[in-house]
Amino acid sequence: MHRLVRRRQISLQELYRRIPLHAFFLAAYPIVGLLGFNIEQVYAREAAVSLMLSLSITALALFGLRRLFKDWQLAGLLTSLLVVWFFSYGRLYVLLKGVSIFGVLIGRHRYLLFVWSFIVFMAALWLLKRKRPYRELTNILNIFSTILFCLPLFQIGAFYYRNVAPPKTPDDETVEAMLTWTKDSSPPDVYYIVLDGYQRADVQESVFGIDISPFLDALQEMGFYIADCAQSNYTRTILSISSTFNLEYIDSFKSVIAPDEKTAWLLPFYKHSVVRQQLETLGYQTIVFNNPWERLVWDDAAIVYKSSGTAQLSPFEFLLLRTTAARVYVDLKQAESQRLSDYENYEDTRYALEQLLTVADISGPKFVFAHLVIPHSPFVFGPDGEYINIPYDADAGNVYTEEDGKRGHTYAVNYINKKMLEILPEIIQGSETPPIIIVAADHGSPKGGTENSVKILAAFYAPAARSQFYESITPVNVFRILFDTYFNTNFGLLQDRSYFSAQGQYFNFLEMPNACTVAD
Repeated sequence: MHRLVRRRQISLQELYRRIPLHAFFLAAYPIVGLLGFNIEQVYAREAAVSLMLSLSITALALFGLRRLFKDWQLAGLLTSLLVVWFFSYGRLYVLLKGVSIFGVLIGRHRYLLFVWSFIVFMAALWLLKRKRPYRELTNILNIFSTILFCLPLFQIGAFYYRNVAPPKTPDDETVEAMLTWTKDSSPPDVYYIVLDGYQRADVQESVFGIDISPFLDALQEMGFYIADCAQSNYTRTILSISSTFNLEYIDSFKSVIAPDEKTAWLLPFYKHSVVRQQLETLGYQTIVFNNPWERLVWDDAAIVYKSSGTAQLSPFEFLLLRTTAARVYVDLKQAESQRLSDYENYEDTRYALEQLLTVADISGPKFVFAHLVIPHSPFVFGPDGEYINIPYDADAGNVYTEEDGKRGHTYAVNYINKKMLEILPEIIQGSETPPIIIVAADHGSPKGGTENSVKILAAFYAPAARSQFYESITPVNVFRILFDTYFNTNFGLLQDRSYFSAQGQYFNFLEMPNACTVAD
C-alpha cells in the first residue's frame, strides 16, 4: 500500500516537471496581476473575459506548436516566449519611451517592436537548436510561473478578506431606526445628485472664465438655496461621499489611519451608510446609476440603472490592451482607441440623465443617488451632448493640454447645466410631496491652486429646511440638517472643516480654511 502511494506521488511530481504549465500561468499572470494592482477600483469579474481569451489562445498555440514539432515541452517553451513577447511589450514601451542612445530615441514603436521581436526570435532559435530534453527547463519555468501567478492572488484574496465583509443592512437587528415621519402625507423623495468635480462659481470664473450665474439664478428661481461659499470636507470621492452619508468625519470611523493607507476599507461606509440604512428602515427604496468606477456603484440597491452598453472594451480591458503588443495599434489609432475607454462613461452618464427625467414616476418614497462623472474628465460631452474625443497622453496621467482642458471643461459645464435645468423641474413637478434635492460636487479641482480642490457647487431644494442652510456649509452637515428638520432627529451641526490630501496619501490631511466672503 505504501509503495502504491509513493508511486502516485512520484507520478504527480513527474507530471509537474513534464507538462508545460508555465505557458498558461504566464498567460494568466498579466491579467491577474493588473487586476490585483487595481482591485480597489474594479471587480474580479471584469478580468474574466480577458483571462478566458488569453488561456484559450495560449492553448491553441500550444497544441499547434506541439503538432508542428512533436514535442510538448518544446511547444510549451515556444508558447511561453510568444506570451512574454505579447504581454510585456506595452510595459517595455512605457519604460523606454523617453530613452535615447547616441541621439536615437529607442522608445519608438518603429525601433522597439523590431528589437524586441528580434530578441524573442533569437531565443526561439536557441531553443530549437538546443539538445533535448527540455524537462529541467520546463520544471524551472513551472515553479517560477506558479509563484509569479500566486503573488497577485494573495493580494486579491487579502483585499476581499479585509474589505468585503457582509455589510450591515436595514434588515439587521443591529440597525436601529432613528428617523420618524409623523405627517399624514408621504415622506419626501430624497435626491442626491453628485456632479463630480464641479467647482464653485468663483473658481469657474477665475480659472476657466465661465460665468455660471445664469445657471445659479435659474436654480434659485426654482427654489434652490445656493451656498456661495460651500466647501467639500475632502478632496477624494470615496472620502467625501462616505463622510456625507455617514454624517461624520472620516477619523470617527477608525481610531488609527495611516497616511498612506488604501481607501478600500471605506467601501462598507460608502455603500451601506447611515443615510441609506436609515431611509431604508423608513420604507424608502434606494435607486442608483452606474458609472465607470464600478466599485463605487451600490450594486445591491433596489434599482440600479445601467445603460445597455456598447461593443466597446471596458476600462480594465483597455488598460490591459495598452500593456501588450497591441499597444502599437492602439497608439497608431489613438483617437479611435481612446474612444474604447471613454465612451462607456459617455453612455452611462447620458443614460443616467435620461432616466433621471422619469424617476419621479416610480411609486413610493425614494432615495435617489446619482453620481455623474461630469464635468470631471474625461471630457466626452460636446456643448449639445454629442460625443467628443479630446486626445490626452495616458502615460503622463491622462493630462490634457491647458487649452484642451479648458475647452473640454467648458463644454461639460455648459452641457450639464442645461441638462440640470431640464431634469430638476421635472423632478419637482412630478413629485407628490415636495422632494428634497441636493445638487453638489464631491470635491473641486486643484486648477489655479490647491485651495480650489475644496471649493464646490452646492445647491439645496428642501423647502422645510431652507432657512437652516448657510453660505459656508460643508456636506458633512447636509443630512444632519435634513434629518433634524424632516425626520425628528437631533443630530445638530459639526464644525465645518475641509481637508486636502494628495494621491497615494489619502489620509495625510492638510486643513483648508474657508476664506470665502459673499458680497452684499
